Amino acid sequence: MYALNRIKLIGYVTEKPELRTIPSGMEVCDVNIRVISKIKRDDSSFDSTSFHTITCWAGMAKTISQYTDAGSQIYIEGRLKTESWETEDGKKRYKTKIIGDDMILLTPQNGGYPAVNSATFSTGINEVELVGNLVKDIEVRQTPSGQNVGSTSIATNRKWRNRQTQEMQEETEFHNLVLWNELASEGEKELKKGRRVYIKGRVQNRSWETPEGEKRYTTEVVVESVALLGHEAPVQMQNGNTSPAQAETTTAATPVAASASTTSSAPAEAAPEIPSIEYESNIKPEDLPF
Repeated sequence: MYALNRIKLIGYVTEKPELRTIPSGMEVCDVNIRVISKIKRDDSSFDSTSFHTITCWAGMAKTISQYTDAGSQIYIEGRLKTESWETEDGKKRYKTKIIGDDMILLTPQNGGYPAVNSATFSTGINEVELVGNLVKDIEVRQTPSGQNVGSTSIATNRKWRNRQTQEMQEETEFHNLVLWNELASEGEKELKKGRRVYIKGRVQNRSWETPEGEKRYTTEVVVESVALLGHEAPVQMQNGNTSPAQAETTTAATPVAASASTTSSAPAEAAPEIPSIEYESNIKPEDLPF
């Protein structure tokens, strides 16, 4: 495996999932969940609620449809997948969904636990991990309040064996990234097209209206930390400022920043050349609703 596309969610089912069968005979269901997670900003944290739809197949679909109902708490692990199509007027549109790969039913069979009322603990998780190559330089701008916000996209690859033909297949996924404040500022110097990076963050669904009055929707990963991959150790290590014991346990990935400050709504030379990707991100700086 040379790329990573993983999302982990813990949330509450909003309505009982409905099992259906597609023409090929495969069973599938969509489960809608509400995730309440803690967002850290500076020295404080706050609750953030987000809604997500996860598509589940085969045995996993049957289990979810049979054993979950509105209010059930579940753990879902899967991957982000983006579909594209053209509108009648020829415009390209994208929609990102979550494909479930694994799950755990969390609600006790004899009833739920008391409601959580804590400033420290949350009842959900919203976590995304990506390893791939950036497909364009980061674009950074300022909000009216003076915060830096950057946008870029990352490509991840997935290989699998076709069950019918036994042939290996491969597909490339593109993910929109949003970076705030220090990460955006540092990213303007380091995050360039072709750079191979590890991204950790949370998935966010957002809608806004364009100046022409058109309603637009997007799914993006709000970045919380970045590691630059495939490069030598930091200069301070090479200069002997790190003890041998520390040097042996330090990886070649160079963190840009440990964490990012986000709003309440809310890649250096290129790595070895990758094929040119004709991809129009559905996040454009001029469309950001600030």
